[in-house]
Amino acid sequence: METYIWLFPLIFIFHDMEEIIGLRLFLQRNEEMLSKRYPFILKTYHDFSTEGFALAVLEEFIVCTVFSIMAFYTNTEFFKLLWLGGFIACTLHFVIHIVQAVIIRQYIPALITSILCLPVSIRIISTCISILECRTEKIVLFGFIGIIIVALNLKFAQSLIGWYTRKTGRGF
Repeated sequence: METYIWLFPLIFIFHDMEEIIGLRLFLQRNEEMLSKRYPFILKTYHDFSTEGFALAVLEEFIVCTVFSIMAFYTNTEFFKLLWLGGFIACTLHFVIHIVQAVIIRQYIPALITSILCLPVSIRIISTCISILECRTEKIVLFGFIGIIIVALNLKFAQSLIGWYTRKTGRGF
């Protein structure tokens, strides 16, 4: 399993680079459509700047890396399952991006890397579940814990975007 642990931060940053590069341009080019069909998106990214978004991605990357460090160096089932839960949440994040693109019927930043990373991530998860030899209930529990941690951290990361953007005056 140690071989797979470091793929989590690598896959995460590969995916988020596409978002960092493309989200601002996507929001600018699609502002009218988003304001009519999905105003909550513009509301979420009202205080958006690429730099603020990159700061939020850095914070999420640090969390992802800490999960990986704990799983790798403690070599305990608990931290490996916590890592797996975080990776499951990240993989679910890829599915969400694909569904978003289907719903709005166009490319969104993060679609290409979501499509590329999803099958690889599913394979890694499947392999790690086999290696851990845990009961299904434990995998589901830690998957749920990972989703909760990622969701709460996402809220914090989004607040970082707003804080940084307001502080620097570089908004969308």
